[in-house]
Amino acid sequence: MRISSRGIVAVGLGLLGVAFVVGPSLGQQEGAPRAAAPTAASTLPKPVAPVIGTVDIEQVFKGYEKVKTINQEFNTAMLAKKNELMKIAAQAQQEAESMSKLDPNSDDYKQRENHLSELKAKTEASREQAQREFALRQAESMATLYKEIQLMVAQIAKWRGMNYVVKVSNQPITGSDPDTVMALLSSTVVYSDPQNDITNNVIHNLNRFYKAASGPTAAGRPAAGTGTGAGEVQKPAAARGGAN
Repeated sequence: MRISSRGIVAVGLGLLGVAFVVGPSLGQQEGAPRAAAPTAASTLPKPVAPVIGTVDIEQVFKGYEKVKTINQEFNTAMLAKKNELMKIAAQAQQEAESMSKLDPNSDDYKQRENHLSELKAKTEASREQAQREFALRQAESMATLYKEIQLMVAQIAKWRGMNYVVKVSNQPITGSDPDTVMALLSSTVVYSDPQNDITNNVIHNLNRFYKAASGPTAAGRPAAGTGTGAGEVQKPAAARGGAN
């Protein structure tokens, strides 16, 4: 293989650059004072032994009453917007039926044609705007709910002496439902001790705080997952009997 002189020069310059960079560094290391041995004050703290718990986030979302309320409000708002769009579509249909009875060369026909075009444009614009608004609303709601759940998980974990909580799926696997099989195969946790699962604790306390904040005497009380201390978390009745 023939090597060009230009390639040799490039390699040589590259090595020369390395020599200039490394040379002074080696020289400085030889004459530089060595770092003192770490003292007791500078030693790193000993790592804490992991105590791992598990939580089924999907089950928490299904059992959290606030999620059901938000879904109902979301569906009601979507239905109202759908009815609004259907009214505009009905007007456009009426215009189209009226136009079919008119002379295409008449002024009335042209006016109705323009009105029909405006209704179609309004319908499309309203539909696209509604899609953006509902997508943003759904994302904001999911973010708020997840933060509340995350905070409650942290409080329950501290209360039970856990410093790690991993997400698992407690959904039973069935051969007739491919989704359950795929969910199990994609899970990183193959086995977890049910005694360390805090799903029911999280659902119980989320609903307890949510009902307290939504009740008639909720003035001054914190909402679920908004600043409540770990000491305020109550053990659910099921857990007192040895359940999760």
